[in-house]
Amino acid sequence: MTLADQSLSALNNLKTREEMVADAIRQAILTGQFSPGEKLDQQDLADQLGVSRSPIREALRTLAAEELVTNMAHRGVTVTERTTAELEELLFMRMMLEGAAARRGAESMSAERLNRLEKIVQAGESSSDTQELLKLNNDFHNTIYEAFTQPVMMAHIQQLRNKIAPYNRVYLEQKGRKEEAWAGHRRIYEACARGDGTTAEAETRSHLEQVFEGIIQANQKND
Repeated sequence: MTLADQSLSALNNLKTREEMVADAIRQAILTGQFSPGEKLDQQDLADQLGVSRSPIREALRTLAAEELVTNMAHRGVTVTERTTAELEELLFMRMMLEGAAARRGAESMSAERLNRLEKIVQAGESSSDTQELLKLNNDFHNTIYEAFTQPVMMAHIQQLRNKIAPYNRVYLEQKGRKEEAWAGHRRIYEACARGDGTTAEAETRSHLEQVFEGIIQANQKND
């Protein structure tokens, strides 16, 4: 999928052009279409999105404030890279928040939401499309966390997830990792089906740690 596939007209037409451009570039970064450390050429982005360079510049400023891109001297704007120490800290924070969110969600799961969660797991287990798997992964966790009303928690979780999201494709594209990830998702789902918040929390933390280890291993191979 290219940036052009993310039609700006499909986005909220009440947003400014700069906001719509930022949404399109942000989504491309979060789904790994642009890799950590990759340089973002403003003219190329403008050509793909069919806009001038002015909204591209504004969008990149917005994404820099979100720490998704970095403006580096002599290199221009690149997708933000994380050190191992930064990834470890992000993991620790995610484990604390997402574990607690999963526990609350599992204990508040409606039959309708549980049915939706089961369908997501089944779709993830049968899919081999990385782009679809990334979306299903996001839907899976949100479906659990949003079972309990916790908007402040969700906002913090999303910020943390965005910072590590570009690395998820790196993880999934390793042999056997897709199966590993969805086995973890199924264990979380089964805990939710039982209303077992304690196990849902433990399995969520274990799943996140497993993904982190895979990301680190992939980065070491690429160094």
